[in-house]
Order: sequence, then C-alpha cells, then structure tokens
Amino acid sequence: MKIVYNIVFVLFCYSSFANISLPAVFGDYMVLQQKSSVNMWGAAKPGEQVVITVTWNETRYTTTASSSGEWKIKLKTSNGSYKEQTIKIQGLNLIVFKHVLLGEVWFSSGQSNMEWVMRRVSGAKKELDESNYPNIRLFNVNKKVADEEQRQLPENSKWLSCDSINVKEFSAISYYFARELHLKLDVPIGIMTASWGGTGAECWTPEENIRTNSALDDLYVRWKKWDIEREKDSVIYHEALARGIKKEEPQSVYMTNRPHRRPSVLFNAMVAPLIPYTIKGVVWYQGTSNRSWANEYLEQMKSLIIGWRSNWGIGEFPFYYLQIAPFKYSDSNLASIIRENQLKTLEVTNTAMSTTMDIGDLNDIHIPNKFPYGLRLANIALANTYSKRMIDFCGPLYANYKINGEKIEVDFQYDSKLYFKGGDLTDIYISGDDKKFIKAKAYIDDNKLIVYSSEVKQPVAVRYAWNNTDKANLFNGSNLPASPFRTDNWENIIIE
Repeated sequence: MKIVYNIVFVLFCYSSFANISLPAVFGDYMVLQQKSSVNMWGAAKPGEQVVITVTWNETRYTTTASSSGEWKIKLKTSNGSYKEQTIKIQGLNLIVFKHVLLGEVWFSSGQSNMEWVMRRVSGAKKELDESNYPNIRLFNVNKKVADEEQRQLPENSKWLSCDSINVKEFSAISYYFARELHLKLDVPIGIMTASWGGTGAECWTPEENIRTNSALDDLYVRWKKWDIEREKDSVIYHEALARGIKKEEPQSVYMTNRPHRRPSVLFNAMVAPLIPYTIKGVVWYQGTSNRSWANEYLEQMKSLIIGWRSNWGIGEFPFYYLQIAPFKYSDSNLASIIRENQLKTLEVTNTAMSTTMDIGDLNDIHIPNKFPYGLRLANIALANTYSKRMIDFCGPLYANYKINGEKIEVDFQYDSKLYFKGGDLTDIYISGDDKKFIKAKAYIDDNKLIVYSSEVKQPVAVRYAWNNTDKANLFNGSNLPASPFRTDNWENIIIE
C-alpha cells in the first residue's frame, strides 16, 4: 500500500497552520539525487501557494497546498557537482536550506552488523582521523517503533557532513559503501541509514505486504501465541530462576519483551517517514535473526523488497545485499538455509548479492573489520548501477548440476577461472539416495566442479559449505568465494 500523504497532517506542522513546513528528511547538508525529478513535500495553510527556487537552475517551482494542507512537488536536478546549492521555500513564511549537494543518494538498512558504528571498527582511531569527506553526507534514522506508519522521523534524525565527529556513531558498512562510491564516481554521496540489531526482515516490511502473502501467515500466528503464553511462561521461568534452576528464557517472553521484533514496527517508524525521498537504491545486510524461520526467508525478502518499491513509487530501484557471513551457529543447517534463500532472492528483479564466506569469524558474529562488507556492497553498485564492468562483485553462485555416472558435475554463475584456494576443496559432501552425506573429493574440469567419492557409486546429491565454516575454499578468478549450496531439498539434515 502506498503511503497516503493525508495521514495525520499535524505531524508535518512544526509551528502553525499558517506556516509552511517540511519533514526532517529535508535540511541543510542534504544530498538530492542528481539528474532526476526529486520529490519534495510538506504542509501549509490550505490553499496557500508554495514557491520553490533553487540555485542550480532558474526554474520557479510552484504548487498549492490542498484543502487538508498538504503539498508535494518535483524538482528537476542537474548533474552532480561539489558546488553547494541553496533551496528557498516561500509561502507565508520562508524556509532556506543551505549547503545542499546534488549527487547519488542511497538507503542502507539491516540488523546489528549494519548498525555497527565507526568508533568500534578495527583501527578506529586511524579510520576516524581519515574520514573527512565533506562531499559525503550522512543521515542516520534514530531508533523508534510504531504500530502505524509514521510521517515524522524519530527525534534528532538529520543530515550531517562526513567528518571524524559525525561519522563516529554512524554505520561503518554504510560509510565504507558511501566512501567507495564517492572515490570511484567522483560525485557527492548521500547515505541514509536505518538499522537495529537483532531484528528480522519482517520488522522492516510494510504490514500490507506481509498480510497479503499467504506464505507468511504463520508469522502472525506465532505472535498471537506468544502474546497469549507470555504471562504464564514468564511466571514459570522466574520461579525456576528463584529456585536456582538454570533455564532458557521462553521464546514467548524473549520475543514479547522486545517490541522492536514485532512485524512492521520498524518500517512504520524508521522507513515510512523517509518515503518518498528520492533515492538511487538500497543496500541491505540482515538475516541472522530469521534463522528460526529460515524456510520463510525468501518470501520475507520478496515482501520487503516489493513493499519498499511499491511505497517509494519510483520504480524497481536497485536492491543489493550481502549473504550472512560465517559464524559458529548452534543451528548450522538453518543458517545455511538462510544463505540459500538469500541466493534465491536474486529471482527478484534488479537485485544482486555478494558472498562473504571468506570475511567472517566463527567466534565473532560482530567482526570489527567492516571495510570488506562495505566494499563488496559498493562493488555491486559500481558494476550494476554505474556500469563499471571491470569491477567483479560476486563469487561463484550455484546454477545447476548433472549426474554423470559416479560423479556429479556442478555449474555456476560468476564462474570465471574457478580454483581451490590453498589446496584441495574442503567442505564438499556427496550422498546417495540414503541421504547420508560423506566427505567427497572434487576437481575442476572445463570450469565445472566435478564431485565424487569411491564410497558413493550412485551419487544423487552434493552439498558445499553446508555447515559452520570459514574455511570454504572454492573461489573464482576475482578472488571471491562461492556461495554455499545444495543440489537437494532434503530437510533436517545437518552436516557437522
């Protein structure tokens, strides 16, 4: 459902009905998408004329507030440049935005690794000392939940110029992404980010797009069950603790004690107020918190992407993301299914993914070196959105397989110059129809992966890196790792 702009008109009005006002997504130091017709909107006295002038062209933009006091207009932007611009919005009062740049605008989102701030990265002091990029502009959406779609941003969300002070509490992945685009494209970059640790994709998805997807019906069934069981389970849990019994917190208590985990509440409070600010595209890093319902993840992501695009109303903008990196999960099969569904999300138009099996740490889910993550997201954008075709952004992705006697042949996308890093292929397994996977051997022939085992004379399935590993060593010529994969669809099979 596209956001209706006559919802709660008073949210736009920061002074009185006689004054024009704009939401906080507009302000000094903002970046507007270059070579575009960008949206600008706000509130005014019903019937009041709003006149906008800009310094990059001589056009006088005019519109009139509706009977409910809303106005919306499109501004034509020119090529990006480092020349700061000014925008004047004149009605019964005057609003002036200064230090505005025209360039490329991206939105980033996700959970804790996307939220991880620059002051916590590896070599933070040096990184911060070198972060003075006045032509990169930062917009962080502060944390908030809401049961209904909001028009007003959380307090103190605003545009800032990128320097060692302002970037200190900003998403590290988002900063590295923006910096790489800025350096490679030589234009101003506006990076807007909204992220929150421990959140599922459903928290960021418009409610309508969840409720109209029957594959996600169990989501609301779970929450209804947790709400009913919470009080009883809490009493039992705390009585056990009082008796010195160590007991895991019941899921009903854990989830209901975390209001930011509820469906759509972060879309409502942290994404909807940005819409329809004109963006070039989205970068995303999330997935860990959906492991318990890993089989739903493909539909979750489809609903999120389609929902965001529908609400933004600017077409099928790019949506780029990372596969979840290695970690010592207690449920390695579910983590592998998340990665598989991230691979399948590429079915959605204008999406792209980069693999991460070589940049994780089994013992640290929040690895502090965030540069490789931001770089890989930037490389996706540079290759796909900005046509920098010499930049490779993805490792080998499983495409199909064929059984050839006692061997299985596997084909990949992004398969240029396949090789095994450091010796023989590790984490490769093969099975017959008994569904018992054993370690296999493999070699590369005509850029295909050939898998076999003397113990399996009639193979039917292969799995690669289908466990907790950071040693998976199938790479392509761009030195990027392959995505984990399986050729079967058997459930509840764990490979240690």
